[in-house]
Amino acid sequence: MEPHVKLAFAMRDTPGAYTVLLGAGVSMAAGMPSAWDVQVDLIERLAAAEGVTTDGSPHAWYKIRFGQPATYDLLLDALTSTPYERQAMLRSYFEPNDQEREDGLKQPSAAHHAIARLVAAGHVRIVLTTNFDRLMETALREAGIEPTVVANADDAAGLAPLHTLKGVVVHLHGDYLDPTSMLNTPDELDHYAADTDALLDRALSEYGLVISGWSAKTDHALRNAFSRTNNRFFASYWTDPAELSEAAQDLLTRRAATYVQTDADTFFTQTADAVDALADTARQHPASIAASVAVAKRALSGTGQAISLHDTLRRETSRIADLRLRLSGDHSHQLTTLEAETELLLALTATTAYWGRDRTDPWWLDDIEQLGTHPDISGDSALLALAQAPATMTLYTASIAAMAAARWPTLVRIVEKPTVFDPYSDKTYAVAALLAPERTLSLGLKSSERLYTQLQPVFTQHLALSESTFRDTWERFEYLRLLVQYVATGRLSWPHIRPTEQGYGYAPASAAWVKKTLDTNTGPWLFGLLSDAVDRIDEARQAVDRSFHQGTIRKGLG
Repeated sequence: MEPHVKLAFAMRDTPGAYTVLLGAGVSMAAGMPSAWDVQVDLIERLAAAEGVTTDGSPHAWYKIRFGQPATYDLLLDALTSTPYERQAMLRSYFEPNDQEREDGLKQPSAAHHAIARLVAAGHVRIVLTTNFDRLMETALREAGIEPTVVANADDAAGLAPLHTLKGVVVHLHGDYLDPTSMLNTPDELDHYAADTDALLDRALSEYGLVISGWSAKTDHALRNAFSRTNNRFFASYWTDPAELSEAAQDLLTRRAATYVQTDADTFFTQTADAVDALADTARQHPASIAASVAVAKRALSGTGQAISLHDTLRRETSRIADLRLRLSGDHSHQLTTLEAETELLLALTATTAYWGRDRTDPWWLDDIEQLGTHPDISGDSALLALAQAPATMTLYTASIAAMAAARWPTLVRIVEKPTVFDPYSDKTYAVAALLAPERTLSLGLKSSERLYTQLQPVFTQHLALSESTFRDTWERFEYLRLLVQYVATGRLSWPHIRPTEQGYGYAPASAAWVKKTLDTNTGPWLFGLLSDAVDRIDEARQAVDRSFHQGTIRKGLG
């Protein structure tokens, strides 16, 4: 088996169990200077300022001239006068100018982006790096992950337990944004601070490891960490396009690691692609889901046996209800699992809500309430919220399908009938008012967008709606649900808004549509929670309109 395939299987089966160690080779491949090159250039600039040359031995010249080895602190103090000047000088080495940006230099490489994908999917938890640059942090942010950055011993000492964090980047040799943390000379790399060592020991002993771009020649402290840790729980891999140094080969043997002679871009991209492929194979085959939907349509048209559709819905609901109570581990991985496992249930719910009748609505309507029950267990708050996500997924699926088919009485029942008890407020709310994507998916501003992306193929593939029809129907339901939420709770979650050339702040067509039906009392919207609070509807509409207009507001208005 190819090493990247074997690693992909391990990552899939043990989410969050791997650490990545990146050396200078990975950053240099992205156009970054090495730490040594930066220091040599600083010494040469200092010598030039004094009107002399170093005769090709900059560090020797510096030691003779100043009586001590060169360090970043001393060099920057000699060459600059203020913290701002020090920052500006270092930025010129590690941040791209216009020409470098145009040439694609000093920007995250394919390896950085692939690692970020693995972190976002919950397979990699920690990235150790000997590099001063922030290419890894940039790639993580582009993947939607705000990293936890450890640049010095104080950061390491204050770090939360590793299993509670996602996207930890540890700069073992410091960070250019914190010049006092930067280590480069043999003396500086001879040992780490105690808190850094403790963090490193945990990462090397408790997690699997993938090493890339590290020569192991001069980093005595890091080599010592390998010597005092022993990991046999997970496999290790060491990738480098060149033959490993003698020091690296020794560590490879001690770690019982697999050597892969290829570059970081190739290996990490292949691994991330293989992990994605394994996730796809875990899903039901699209042909199988399509066949089930075809059978459901026949049953609803009266040309097939409806009992089988009823039983399939019951079986899928029970399976998902059981699965959601067994969620554990990484949130991102579990969300991806839920999305895969609910594909058939959502496809059948959309089909039945769209093509069904009043007598078939109970086949799925009560499921929303069942799937939304707050689990009576303790654990990670995000995973407990995620256990209610199938209810949110089913609510949106059924509502959008009913609205697309103009089944207004069914839409009324969906919005007002399923209820759920909220243990945090000790109150019972309609599922439509309480279990917004932002609450159950726990992805902040990206929650509704994630659900929108998940449901789009359900409607475009299985109900054959156009993308524009799905988008418009989504926005109409989203607007109505926000009205219900505001009237019931006084709060608003963050809606998914289509981008425009002017940005995200715009008044959707759904706002005008809802206003017309409310003003003329011609629509079926004065129902349930809204009919009990007619005097608050206008206030709710204004609040919802503000939430659409103010594209940078994270929390609800009112």
